[in-house]
Amino acid sequence: VTVSPYKIDVPQEVIDDLWERLIAQGGLMKSLVLAGDEVAIFLYERTGQVLIDEYDWRNQETALNQHNHYQGNVDGLNIHFLHEKGKGPNPMPLFMM
Repeated sequence: VTVSPYKIDVPQEVIDDLWERLIAQGGLMKSLVLAGDEVAIFLYERTGQVLIDEYDWRNQETALNQHNHYQGNVDGLNIHFLHEKGKGPNPMPLFMM
């Protein structure tokens, strides 16, 4: 398995398409999937309008990219993961998928 650094970088066209779908949908949005370039982000908010008016994806993207992201291919499937070293005298490994 080859592992390489990974950076979250959702194309602006994908974000624009999401906002257009939110505007067209209106009303209560329980969940929405933004997918593009092997990225799937689940956004949970009270209403689509809150996402349109207040949510700043680029700010979230910057915050997420402060972590050590990597990508590896396992049996033809690209796996995106974070690797952060533990802190303190007895750090416990944690694997989330």
